[in-house]
Amino acid sequence: MNDTLAPEPAPIPRSLFRIAASHASPGLPIAGGDVARWILHAAPHRADDVEFFDELAWRLVGDGVPLSRATLHFGTLHPLIAGLAVRWLRDRRVTEEIYIAHGADETDEYRLSPIRDTVERGIPFRRRLDGNDPGYPLLAELRAAGAAEYVAMPLNPFLARWPVVTWTTDRKGGFTEDHMTALDNIVPALAAVVDSRAVRRVGNNLLSTYLGPQVGRRILGGQVRRGEGEALNAVIMATDLRGFTALSDRLDGSEMIALLDDYFEAVTSPIHERQGEVLKFIGDGVLAIFPTGEEGDFTSTTVRALDAATAGLSRLGEINAARRETGRAEIRIGIGLHLGEVIYGNVGAAERLDFTVIGPAVNLAARLEDLTKRVMRPLVTSQAFAAACPRRLVSLGFHPMRGFDEPEEAFGLPD
Repeated sequence: MNDTLAPEPAPIPRSLFRIAASHASPGLPIAGGDVARWILHAAPHRADDVEFFDELAWRLVGDGVPLSRATLHFGTLHPLIAGLAVRWLRDRRVTEEIYIAHGADETDEYRLSPIRDTVERGIPFRRRLDGNDPGYPLLAELRAAGAAEYVAMPLNPFLARWPVVTWTTDRKGGFTEDHMTALDNIVPALAAVVDSRAVRRVGNNLLSTYLGPQVGRRILGGQVRRGEGEALNAVIMATDLRGFTALSDRLDGSEMIALLDDYFEAVTSPIHERQGEVLKFIGDGVLAIFPTGEEGDFTSTTVRALDAATAGLSRLGEINAARRETGRAEIRIGIGLHLGEVIYGNVGAAERLDFTVIGPAVNLAARLEDLTKRVMRPLVTSQAFAAACPRRLVSLGFHPMRGFDEPEEAFGLPD
């Protein structure tokens, strides 16, 4: 995988290079037609990069270009992923999408890759593999598998690097000049399509990372006008870090950032795993929702939210055990859960909007979170949440809530 260099939002990679998806094709050459014209007219309608590249490779084979392997690489902006590679393999009749984690460019796989100069400086690469030492570990592997020639072509520079397409053939003698002309002729069209796909992927990544995947999709879908929103039923989760001011005074900046990262990761991962949506980080707090859906399934929604909350507390317990062993400050939080109707949409100034939830239900969730300090419990729910949730919760009595006329009966986990 030495020439793999470049992704999209995904679970945390378990290694620097991870196959994210595969597309098994019938392996049928598609003959006829202008491939460059097809790229420009048909490729924008192929939503999936793997499917697009698979069809492109088979079209080239159908037009007489003897490809045995092809790859496409481009970078992106994402906190976990540095780039994406798509790899087509003729004999296996499969096309794979590979995520590349940050740090991959520091490995020998990348440093000894034949496409390194192409990626970093936009220099084309062409090498016949008929000698004993092709000069690169990847090319030695390809030659041993029967490859005869390897070509790497830069596309248009993007994010200070060049996306790269590579072509490999197992034809004896390698590519002819007619084959190379056919490959050269599609580069401008391919570069234009990769440009647009890469920009769209970066936009999706950034919106998903900073606003959340559901909000990102809504914004890209056109929900960008101030005051535009909808009423929906949801469980609202509000969390807050205990003793944040004191911790900030005691810890230096790097320690505080590490603590916050541990806290946010422990709390938000269970939310995402249970189809919740983190709307924002408010200083040391988290605001998240679990929409009930059009069918209004309150029961399963409250269970998912409660499971996310208890899973977050459990993960913090494990983190605190590790922090105790190294003498670091422990993380204590409070969580408030309420089930109610919210307004979900755009609020703010004309040129600076926030996509969030508003309404009395959001305020009550925040008040319940604040109540956790007084009742000395890590999790408190409203009466509406407890009534809809099939899990056992115990009454903590009635408590006045700032901004509300009537006291609220609060509930917590059994001791």
